[in-house]
Amino acid sequence: MQNLDFTAIDTIGLVLGLSSIFIGIKYPDWDFKLKLKHRSILTHSPLITALFIYIYLNKQGGFLGFGGEKEAGFRYFIMGFSIGMGIHFLYDLFPKGWKGSALLHVPILNRKVKKWGSITLFLLFTVVSFLISIRLSRSIEETVLFLFLGLLLLGLNKRKEGKLIRPTGSFLLLFLGLASYIEPGFFRFLIENMTSLWAIGEAGVKTVFTLIS
Repeated sequence: MQNLDFTAIDTIGLVLGLSSIFIGIKYPDWDFKLKLKHRSILTHSPLITALFIYIYLNKQGGFLGFGGEKEAGFRYFIMGFSIGMGIHFLYDLFPKGWKGSALLHVPILNRKVKKWGSITLFLLFTVVSFLISIRLSRSIEETVLFLFLGLLLLGLNKRKEGKLIRPTGSFLLLFLGLASYIEPGFFRFLIENMTSLWAIGEAGVKTVFTLIS
């Protein structure tokens, strides 16, 4: 397996990234605290993440390159927050039924988005959230780190959500697909180290199930 050097990971940034993953997965349900209707598009979309990116870019300059490295901690925070939000949207894609509070709500119009519109928007919001996190990555190590943090979050939420296989499978498909498209080096890394990564994944799954059992 290609050697990964995680010593370059910013320690404070890692703590912020890990914390923000748990904040990100809970943030969409702040619609209750804000006295909005459930699954309001104001919280169940990457709008707040767009604000974070605006602040990040405004502080450091740049555009698609997302600036320099002066604010690594904030960058890690956005990456973790985006992963958490994306995973929340994945859970929302698998409701018990597409009606009532399962549908996105548009507060200005005070209307629910119909089933296929809600599905399309949730999928779009999920892709955008993962895309932001991956695009902010500066190395394969960072991408792999947030991949594993996402899997950890899915495992830890299995008992609460009562779902694991479909959200986890969807997360892997979307995250790995987007990362491979954006970073050719990551795709080569996956191909060359598939067996080792599978072994690490199995060990990680066993660890998570030990924690939640």
